[in-house]
Amino acid sequence: MATFLITCKRGIDFLAKVESVACMTMMALLILMNGIGIFTRYFLNRPILWVHELTILIGTWLFYVGMGLLYARKEDISLDFIVNKMPERVRWMTEQVIQWMILVFLVILTIATYKLIPFVSMSGSMLSFSLGIKDVYYYIPVGVGSILMFIPVLYKTLKALETRKQIGS
Repeated sequence: MATFLITCKRGIDFLAKVESVACMTMMALLILMNGIGIFTRYFLNRPILWVHELTILIGTWLFYVGMGLLYARKEDISLDFIVNKMPERVRWMTEQVIQWMILVFLVILTIATYKLIPFVSMSGSMLSFSLGIKDVYYYIPVGVGSILMFIPVLYKTLKALETRKQIGS
C-alpha cells in the first residue's frame, strides 16, 4: 500500500500542477475578456455580448477545477480549532467519517452529473444565445471537478488509514 500511496502522491502533485496552470490561464482569460468588455461598453459604447457568456462558462470551469486544486494542496477550509481540542483517537475517527462522507457525496455527484449530461445534450437547449454554447458544457465541469476533488480526498483518507495501521492503534 505504501508504494501505491507514493505513486498516488506523485500523480496528485502532477495533476495539481496541470490544474494550477489551467486555473491561471482561465483567470487571465477572465481578466482580459472582462477588461475588453468594460472598455468597449463604457468607452466605445458598443458592448460585446459574448463576454458575459464566456465569463460564466470559464468561471464555472475555474470554480470546479480550482476546488480540485484546493483539495490537492490541502488549502480547503476546515475547522481545525474545534477538531484539535478532541482526543487523538476521536479526532482521527471524526476525520475518517467526514472524509468518507465527502467521498460518497463526490461519487454520487459525479454519477448524477454524467447521467444528466446525455439528457441535457438531447434536449437541444442552449444557455448561450450569442455564441450558441450548449447547456451541456456548463454541466461537464461539475463532473470533472468532482473527480478532481475525489482523487486527493481518497489519497488523504487512505494515507490516514495506512498511518494508523503503522502506528498499530
